[in-house]
Amino acid sequence: MSATHAYTALPRTALGGHASDKLRLTGQVPVTISRPGKDSSHASIDTAQARHLAANVVHLCKVTIGKDTVTTLKGEIVRDCLKDTIQHIDLVEVDEKSQITVEVAVVPDARNCPGVKAGGIVEQSLRKLRVRCAANAIPDAIGIDLGETQLMQTIYSQMLTLPKGVAMVTKAKTPILSVVIPRGMKKVDEVVATDAVTKALDPKAAAAAAPAAAAKPGAKPGAKPDAKAAAAKPDAKKK
Repeated sequence: MSATHAYTALPRTALGGHASDKLRLTGQVPVTISRPGKDSSHASIDTAQARHLAANVVHLCKVTIGKDTVTTLKGEIVRDCLKDTIQHIDLVEVDEKSQITVEVAVVPDARNCPGVKAGGIVEQSLRKLRVRCAANAIPDAIGIDLGETQLMQTIYSQMLTLPKGVAMVTKAKTPILSVVIPRGMKKVDEVVATDAVTKALDPKAAAAAAPAAAAKPGAKPGAKPDAKAAAAKPDAKKK
């Protein structure tokens, strides 16, 4: 679990889109802290803190508003799609010792994967797992060691080893990733295999190949006998 970063926020009373736009012009980013069973808290932090939070907080952070400090779970961060500036931050207040359900990233380690060394690639179908654990014990990520994963093998959710105190919420037998043959390699293998099967099943192709192998160097398969060479041979019946 990574370090818990702390931020200082200012209370925000003016709500709505127009008020938020005016707030951003002053270098502040609106923050909404949801509180289960209670009204949400509204605050703002400066743009430097907002960028730091977006880049460095994996799950939890502490936010101080006036005299109150709360532990929060990182939620949605809204960005301007053109300017890539942070427009709004959503957080959720949590009790550090309470059990919560969160999504955790899955990070495969394929450096020593036999399947990859054999020419395969890792095809990841699920990038986040839902787990349940104490709020102060959320793992930053769940690693998967592919050191024994072979080509065409699939890793399922029940095959993962979770940290102590972390329980799987994602359904069992959910595929996480597979080590597969690249499509380009599949096409080459299919062409080679099809050609080999065709030759094996076609008696005409096999028959045509036999005389060709016995022909003199440079002769083309199926070529007519050399008339001059045949005429040059002495007639064994004449004496």
